[in-house]
Amino acid sequence: MTVRYNAAEFEEIRRAAADRSQTIARFCATSTLNDARGLSAGDPQDRLDRTVDELAASRAQLARVGNNLNQIAFALNANGFLRPAELDATLGLIRRAVSQVDTTAGELVGR
Repeated sequence: MTVRYNAAEFEEIRRAAADRSQTIARFCATSTLNDARGLSAGDPQDRLDRTVDELAASRAQLARVGNNLNQIAFALNANGFLRPAELDATLGLIRRAVSQVDTTAGELVGR
């Protein structure tokens, strides 16, 4: 399927997708399906989809933080330093946060 927009239309769509923290493809798919189904942007399914997308983005950010902390721990250990207890505590908090995001997303989509 190919869809064409002029530059002004594309920019309008890009901004709307960004405002909703969605990819352009996701925004276009959601918008067209909502229109085809006669649903508004405030429809519960649309809100659920946006919430799940936001949880996925949160999980990705938490994973990046955890990865950075693991790299810090590796560097400390490689240079003969003991890993500070605070680092272990922080890693534990990140793991719990990722688990909570996963659990919440699963509950929202009925898994």
